[in-house]
This record gives sequence, C-alpha cells and structure tokens, in this order.
Amino acid sequence: MRWKLNILEINNLSFSYGMAHILKDLNFQLKEKEVVVITGENGSGKSTFLKILLRELNGYSGSIKLFGEDLKNIKDFKDVGYVPQVERSNGISFPVTVKELVSLNFYREFGFIKKPSKKLMEMTRDKLKALDILEYENTPFNELSGGLKQRVMIARSLVKDPKLLILDEPTSGVDMENKVHFMEMIGKLNQEKGITILMVSHECEFIKNHLNLDRILDMREGALVDVGI
Repeated sequence: MRWKLNILEINNLSFSYGMAHILKDLNFQLKEKEVVVITGENGSGKSTFLKILLRELNGYSGSIKLFGEDLKNIKDFKDVGYVPQVERSNGISFPVTVKELVSLNFYREFGFIKKPSKKLMEMTRDKLKALDILEYENTPFNELSGGLKQRVMIARSLVKDPKLLILDEPTSGVDMENKVHFMEMIGKLNQEKGITILMVSHECEFIKNHLNLDRILDMREGALVDVGI
C-alpha cells in the first residue's frame, strides 16, 4: 500500500491583527485524496486561515508547505481550485453568461485571444456537462439560483484540473435539494478524480450525512482540534 503524500503541511502558524491573536501555533496536515471539513464559531479564525492559504493575507509566522513547496515561493497556483461562498459569487455584477464566466478562467490560464477557439469552448462545455449545468450555458449568471451558482463556481475552479479544491461555506444559501446534489458532486470529484477536498462549513452534520469524510476539525481559539467524525 502506497503512503499518501501531504498536500498541505502547516507548522506553528500564527497570525495577528494588531494586538488580536487570531491564529496561534496552528499545526495541520492534509493528505492527498482526503476530505476534511473545518468548522468553528464566527470569529474563531476560519476566514483568516483560508485567506492565508489563498495568499490573500501575508505577515504570518510559521511554515506552510503546499505540494511540498513553501507557499510564499509558489508562483503558479494552478493545482488549487477555490469555490467561494454564494454571497461572494453574488458580487459578480457585470452581465455575463454561465459559459462566458467559466471560459474566463480558461483565458486566465491559456491567455486572451480575440475570438474563443473551438477547442476552448469545447473544454468549457465539458466542465459544464460534468457539473450537469450544460443546459444553462447561455443563461445570465445572476439569474441562477444559489445552488446553480455554486455549480458554476465549481466548474470554474475545475478549469485547471486542480489537485486540491478549497470550498468556503459551499452549502450556505443553497436549498436542500441542491445541497444534496452538491455533496454528490463533491464526492465524485474526490472518488473519481482523486481531488483532495478542504471545506469550511457550519453545516457539518448535514455534510457528514451526505459525504464520506476523513476528518472534522474545529477551529478553537486560533487552533485546529480534531473532533472525529
């Protein structure tokens, strides 16, 4: 049996806003193909933790290694996909269709061109089909329900075929039917594509009942505590 590699390895991570110590000597390892959920009360440090992982915040102490490389030295983030909260998705105010929004990530990855190539549009449609949203390809993004928006954001995150998918409160603002469908899709991405899943959520009981989890961690006073499953 092959040993699983560490996708993410964090040692003694600390971060402060002024005199407020948000993260305190946090240690964490995430192995390949794991599905891990982080929960915790508001203000416990979850958002700060994610912002650091996504390189939106610097100024921390300790070490973070992603795929064996120091996070600060990584230039290409193509192996990491990110799905924000529905509320952040609602911040997309410019008129854009589902197909256009997903293809924007292809432009970012492969470069802007005057006219979308046939290959690029086929790749876009493949991602939409995989998430069962191809029928909405010409629908304005802002006309979609919260659940469908989340599927579109997953499609965007899969453009680069990431090895790690980070999700921030993915079921928040989503109706029950779409929550269940959403968990099924995440499970398939993990089982069939081998994508490692790191999820922040307040709905651990629901997720635990609809997804095969490896661990649940609770953010308490700036540190992560393994609370089992």
